[in-house]
Amino acid sequence: MPATKDNLDGVVGMRRPGARRWHEQTFLGVFRGQPEKEQALLRIGLGTVVLLGYLAVAALQRTAAAYATLGVVFAYVIFGVATYVAATAATVWPRLRLTLATIADQTFVMLALALGGRVALPLLWVVFWFLVGAGCRYGKRPLLLSCMVALAGVVILMHVEPWWKENFAVGLGVMLSIAATSVYLMALVHRLEQQAATDPLTGLSNRTRLEQAIAKAKTARDDDKGQSVLLFIDLDGFKYVNDAYGHAVGDELLQHFANGLQTRIRRGDTVARLGGDEFVVLARHVHGKAGARAIADGIHDILHGLREISGHPIAVSASIGVRMLDTHRAGDHIDVHALMREADSAMYRAKANGTDKTSFFDEARAGA
Repeated sequence: MPATKDNLDGVVGMRRPGARRWHEQTFLGVFRGQPEKEQALLRIGLGTVVLLGYLAVAALQRTAAAYATLGVVFAYVIFGVATYVAATAATVWPRLRLTLATIADQTFVMLALALGGRVALPLLWVVFWFLVGAGCRYGKRPLLLSCMVALAGVVILMHVEPWWKENFAVGLGVMLSIAATSVYLMALVHRLEQQAATDPLTGLSNRTRLEQAIAKAKTARDDDKGQSVLLFIDLDGFKYVNDAYGHAVGDELLQHFANGLQTRIRRGDTVARLGGDEFVVLARHVHGKAGARAIADGIHDILHGLREISGHPIAVSASIGVRMLDTHRAGDHIDVHALMREADSAMYRAKANGTDKTSFFDEARAGA
């Protein structure tokens, strides 16, 4: 494949096996690809800083509220240590750990505000810190959960804690601030998720979204509606177009082909560009090889209709590898990368048989 400016945009942003989505990346770079550990480390570090601050407050004021706040902050540092140990030792239930930790983060703040009253008011910034952390690390669902826990906590404070009861308007303002911040973060996170899962040149899904769709399709209970099919597509003659007419024409060809694929997909199907001139279609509810071949024939027809790009004559076809997918039970291990490799190998067999060909993985394996 040619190394063009925009043709390789998708390659540069291509997700390697085992990589994580944008909001699962770490910010400090201490534990690359392990945001749970970094978050635990931040709990310990920032919690210790706050603890030292309230040690000074307790030493100066020597009130029950100051001691209570100090005790909650100390307990939070211990909680941070526990989450670090859990993230290091545990290999199961990451979603449950995330849910419990998200609830606990905001609960600790609300507990400090309830026991400390005015003394704990400087900790209000932590509520918004947790909102940002939940959304930027893990996405919209943890952000929503963090928001709901924070709102519920403020409502309880406004009914049980003396200072908050006397300053009802302040509590209302804090609630509106939490809600507004969460809505803004939700929109921002949604936009970033869309960008992270989209190929910039064609607007199709990228490898990240495709792998998620394959995993979902493998566990879907729709045997009565047909099975899912993976079609790996490589364009024959694309290198010649790039070399003969330039990269801009090659990019336009890719966009035309992507538009053709989008017009042919059905609801529930996924079309992705992996980079260069490689595309994948995940088709749902396909009835046997005859249905899969009909989809492949439709893809060939798209290129049969492309005879000219920006006034330049072209002759481009597709080599298509097909991998029929079996349904897995929930909890079964799904090797998405192996499925992609098998569809890719079928595509190479199709290319070896000449241009404009389709090959099925099981047929290639039987002939090996």
